[in-house]
Amino acid sequence: MGNGEDPAGVRAFVAGGVSGMTFLVAGQPFDTIKVRMQSQAKGTLYKSSTDCLYKTVSKEGVRALFKGMSTPLAACIPSYALWFLGHDHAITLQQNLLGRQEMSLWNHGVAGLTAGVYMVTILGPGERVKCLLQMQTDRNKRAGKYNGPLDVIRKTYREGGIRQLGRGTLVTGLRDIPGSGLFFIMYETMIRKYGESPTTITVAGGVSGDTDVARGVPADVIKTRYQTAPQGKYKSSLQIIPELFKSEVGRILQRIRSKWDTSIPCKRDMLADV
Repeated sequence: MGNGEDPAGVRAFVAGGVSGMTFLVAGQPFDTIKVRMQSQAKGTLYKSSTDCLYKTVSKEGVRALFKGMSTPLAACIPSYALWFLGHDHAITLQQNLLGRQEMSLWNHGVAGLTAGVYMVTILGPGERVKCLLQMQTDRNKRAGKYNGPLDVIRKTYREGGIRQLGRGTLVTGLRDIPGSGLFFIMYETMIRKYGESPTTITVAGGVSGDTDVARGVPADVIKTRYQTAPQGKYKSSLQIIPELFKSEVGRILQRIRSKWDTSIPCKRDMLADV
């Protein structure tokens, strides 16, 4: 990735799009369970991830695990295309500025941070729409507030304009931008040590994604709470932090485990397609 042989970034963009689709298909059911677990207060609805899975499928059917999937398809594919493109652009820029092709781990980390900025511009609003759809727990669409992604966008925009539609994008950036830098450092470290075979790429992708999980979970919990809360409940995402410390810290470790279970197969499959 980012070897300077694709200055326009076309290969990186296409590879990122395909990888984003793989990432989405592998992880959407896990993500639905994660969002529902993170948005509840004090275990009022679900005792564990397994309990959430059981109740979701038994009450709403298997298709409920894929609620809101059309939104990530519209947002995740271009956002991950931009992720790889951003990394490729940053590597090429550094190679030109430094006058050398060989990049250090630090260079890859900087490229990863840049890639995260590229990605969040689309992923932030997309996450907002996705989370609102995933929180509708009734099997009957007509019983929910939203009939689909376009309906979410229309009604959310009507309630508060672009600012309301993009609520939580900053927190999404705090979750994903540092993690993107860490991901590429870990990935490149393993590739340099064990070689660039298909097996190594698969394992490196899984391990790198796993390493990023624990760091990103707190911001992810805040993001989900903020994006799914009723309008006006929080003036800022910072208001959620003391609330979490009072009632939720004990359950964050459980969520880390849930994210681990999701991250390894998703990141592994995503990079195996590159």
